[in-house]
Amino acid sequence: MAREYADKKRLPNHHKSALVAFASLRNAISHGTYYGGRPIAEPVEAVVLEIERLRQQILEPPLALTVLGSGKVCVVQPDDPISVALDHVRTFGYSQLPVYDGDGYRGVLTTNAIARWLADQLTRNTGIAEEEPVSQVLAFAEPGEDALLVPRTITVVDAIDKLSRGRQAGQLSAALIITQNGNSKEKPLRLVAPYDLPLLTAALAIT
Repeated sequence: MAREYADKKRLPNHHKSALVAFASLRNAISHGTYYGGRPIAEPVEAVVLEIERLRQQILEPPLALTVLGSGKVCVVQPDDPISVALDHVRTFGYSQLPVYDGDGYRGVLTTNAIARWLADQLTRNTGIAEEEPVSQVLAFAEPGEDALLVPRTITVVDAIDKLSRGRQAGQLSAALIITQNGNSKEKPLRLVAPYDLPLLTAALAIT
């Protein structure tokens, strides 16, 4: 039952292992042979604390937005010259920039797409068109270079699962954009990229 529950809830492997170990401990205490009227196994204080911590994470799973924090998401518009996006990449080191217009989300401009656009520019031997609109460069995005819109209620476990499945499927971007309800017309609250995985994973750590 512990294993089935862990699989159903998509718990991390270390949570699943802990759950199975704690179940074995419980069985040893409840059903094991008693010695001198006392169970042969007793949990030490550190184990009790870890059981309580795991229980809390299962009953009230941490939210990705709580762990990562919200903040201003750097976006570009389809009509912006590509020089604006390049300035964001150069100044802040961004590799993914959400593209929004008046109707909402349009896609993610990645440095991979910019590199392919740049290669095309060099092939044409016409020089770099820094005033070319973002929408033209966005056309160089490949399938999978996109973001998944998710609600602010997304848990850390679900965020890790969605990011990991995207990368396993060969998606180059595999980013998440958190909005109020996961709607394309809503303001982005946070962009979650693969480089956020260590912080998300740390929030689930148990010793």
